[in-house]
Amino acid sequence: MGTKITTLIEDSLGGPLALRNEHGLSFLVEIETPRTQILFDTGQSGNFIYNAGLLNVDLAQTDKIIISHGHYDHSGGLKAFVQTFGSGFELLVGTGFFTPKYGKNDGAWEDLGNNFDREYLVQKGIQTTIIKEDKKEISPGVYALTNFPRTCKFEKTNTRFYTYNGQNYELDRFTDEVVIVLEVKAGLVVLLGCSHPGLVNIIEAVRSRFSKPIHCIIGGTHLVEADDRRLARTCQYLQGLNLSLLGISHCTGEKATEYLKKTEERFFLNSTGTSLVFES
Repeated sequence: MGTKITTLIEDSLGGPLALRNEHGLSFLVEIETPRTQILFDTGQSGNFIYNAGLLNVDLAQTDKIIISHGHYDHSGGLKAFVQTFGSGFELLVGTGFFTPKYGKNDGAWEDLGNNFDREYLVQKGIQTTIIKEDKKEISPGVYALTNFPRTCKFEKTNTRFYTYNGQNYELDRFTDEVVIVLEVKAGLVVLLGCSHPGLVNIIEAVRSRFSKPIHCIIGGTHLVEADDRRLARTCQYLQGLNLSLLGISHCTGEKATEYLKKTEERFFLNSTGTSLVFES
């Protein structure tokens, strides 16, 4: 099998049609040698568990759960996983993951954060690791990356997202953002959650921390709010990477998706139920 990546849930529905989709994201990474099973994000509900059953995936074999950042559409299904399969896994999250997160919407504050806290994890006996390193090997050939320098001038901090420190709302710099990088025979496979620090910033960090070329990028890019200038420059950047596969979706947005379909021949819409296998 090598390395298999299955999209358990995503905004769009691929196949089979009996699967459920939702605004959220969850990937299952299965590695043949050494046998490792990693869940990257858990969607916003337990629907990814339902989908895993239809796809004949045994989530009980999960060794680690990594959550890309503390937004409900990526962490909301963790409690459903624990209720179904127990707590015999390691949870890995980035620095600032437990800080309350909000979105500003016409002057109102929307709670966008997790439906669990540190106390819940302690009560359930869940081993929890806070990733502080720029590059942490979590299994042979599998890395969690965080701490992304803001080097790209046209990727600005989104002024919609905030954290709350108990007294004040502060612009969210997404210090908790984590991406996964897998080493396969053809190069690197990069799994993205939402790319809040900026897609180009993240990919440039990956390139600076590895000597191998990037073979494939999958996941969310948060280009949904990009203006025409940023979108064009981002697509130009992606074209320069000479990727073999580009499967982005979730928070990418319809406009960016249609743009990529027209300009990037290696692009495919990564939907709920999609599976990719890479030779290790």
